[in-house]
Amino acid sequence: MKIKQCQLCDSKNITLVIDLGQHPLADTFLKDLEQKEEYYPLQVFLCKSCGYAGLSHIVSAPVRYQKTDYSYTSSNSPIATAHFKEMADQAVRLVKIAPKDLVIDIGSNVGTLLKSFEQIIHCRILGVEPSANIARLARKEHVPTLQNFFSKETVLKMVKKYGNAKVIVCTNVFNHVNNVRECMENIDRLLTKDGYFIFETPYLLDLVENISFDTIYLEHVSYFAIKPLQKFFKRFGFYIQYLEKNDYMGGSIRVYVSREKTDKKVVKDFINAENKANLFSTKTYESFMKEVNALRYNLYRQLFQIKASGKKVIAVGAATKGNTLLNYFKIDNSLIDFITDSSALKIGKFTPGSHIPIKSDKDINKDITFALVLSWNIVEFLKKKLGHLNLTFIVPQAKKYSNKD
Repeated sequence: MKIKQCQLCDSKNITLVIDLGQHPLADTFLKDLEQKEEYYPLQVFLCKSCGYAGLSHIVSAPVRYQKTDYSYTSSNSPIATAHFKEMADQAVRLVKIAPKDLVIDIGSNVGTLLKSFEQIIHCRILGVEPSANIARLARKEHVPTLQNFFSKETVLKMVKKYGNAKVIVCTNVFNHVNNVRECMENIDRLLTKDGYFIFETPYLLDLVENISFDTIYLEHVSYFAIKPLQKFFKRFGFYIQYLEKNDYMGGSIRVYVSREKTDKKVVKDFINAENKANLFSTKTYESFMKEVNALRYNLYRQLFQIKASGKKVIAVGAATKGNTLLNYFKIDNSLIDFITDSSALKIGKFTPGSHIPIKSDKDINKDITFALVLSWNIVEFLKKKLGHLNLTFIVPQAKKYSNKD
């Protein structure tokens, strides 16, 4: 579906600022190479009226999350598990969640965050997860989970059966939503009058400043900044109560929203920083793309020289973001022998588009000397984990990177 107007303010004054060519779905790892792949334009537009950035072409949610088995599980990462425990601790403290309260997670995955809420305060929990294989795994972990999209019909059924929620959480999911307005309308229906919507999402300012182009992929529909979000929430009678940045996913914002009218200084500070960085100027994205293409040239040359010298290169961390890099840079199994990952849902499969086999860390032998780090946001964790192998790590980042997942 081609987008012709802004999701947040309805303006048709939108302009293309990032073009990464044609890509398959980044999180659809292939069981075999006979599997047919569809390619779509991976482009980001900027709304010149409100500052929202989003994909110019949106793939339908059923195709993204239900046509094939989803491969990411939050419980597989010790960094993610620790991060979600900290998030639940903070939410319980700031919102004063009680055991009688209901906490609902949109796009709950296998229920890692919800289990943290349950362990901390023993509140009622409920997950909403569209991917059938992931919802089954959540139920095996005794996390009550509805296998469905967060639609009006689903919300009305939840309210009737479970009542309204004191807290709705959403981690790296709000940016996946095809229709942000409908999602917000459903959140409004589901929350209690004094309820909070708490979400965490990659931050557009970090994406631009760190040249994190690989966090752009077809599953990520929106790229949020605070300036357009503040105006958007006010349309629904919601206001930002608390706001902070963290290094999760290479740079995220955590936002608490409720119906209490407020005008927090921290919101103004974020917007001032966005304006100071010229985040809403098309010239900023022209410079961004120049840096991306310089990285593409330098990395491809480095890998080619290594292979030409007779040495082997693998990649570590079959992250979804890695598929954007591999496909835009045209890196395939002629340069990368294989990719290692710890997820049983990825091992034995192939990367979309580039068709590189995914193996276990145990398959790294002494003949391999170079490792391209696709999960650059957890590079220090990976270096420590694989330190005994004497690998030379190649970190494909034009700017700084963090050690958080």
